[in-house]
Amino acid sequence: MCYTVSCITLMSQCLSWHRWVLCTNHTEPVKGFLGRFLRRKLIETEIDMNMRSNDLIKIIDWIPKTWQHLNGFLEAHSSSDVTIGPRLFLSCPMDIEGSRVWFTDLWNYSLVPYLLEAVREGLQLYGKRAVWEDPSKWVNDTYPWNAASLQQEGQSLLQLRPEDVGYDGYSSSKEGTSSKQVSQSDTEGDPLTKRLTHDAGVTVSRQVCWSA
Repeated sequence: MCYTVSCITLMSQCLSWHRWVLCTNHTEPVKGFLGRFLRRKLIETEIDMNMRSNDLIKIIDWIPKTWQHLNGFLEAHSSSDVTIGPRLFLSCPMDIEGSRVWFTDLWNYSLVPYLLEAVREGLQLYGKRAVWEDPSKWVNDTYPWNAASLQQEGQSLLQLRPEDVGYDGYSSSKEGTSSKQVSQSDTEGDPLTKRLTHDAGVTVSRQVCWSA
């Protein structure tokens, strides 16, 4: 018996000492982790290869900006709970051509499908909360690889169209709130609702009397 009590006491002490540390994608240390990781990876490659590429530095600086831009898109149309972590971008190759092919595959087969699904669910939950801006346009405008590859990859990078998520079929969040308020007032004025509310109140009062 004493052993059981001591175990319970120890468990309660452990629970009281336990603390959660919240690390979100838009705050440090997670926010700057991707940039720090890729820069360290680039430096290690430069030391091993005994070379330095300004074009590759530009690409490595661009990847974290793209990640943050996509998360901003998700927060605008859904919430911060569905933002993308840095893990997907950690495998970026440290060479120009390899990184271009890697990003195209990542964009088409991982990022775009997830973005469409997350935004579709966000529209169902919150309605329209922001003007639609295709993030692929930002990617093309800031594309860090050369112009020739942009013309080639610009056709192969998938776009995020509003019709793909049914964007035009949803009302704005403000309109949705007002419609809920109107429907609530209509319900309150309904005679049947008043009758049910009254009966429920009588039942609760009787239960209170009986429990007393």
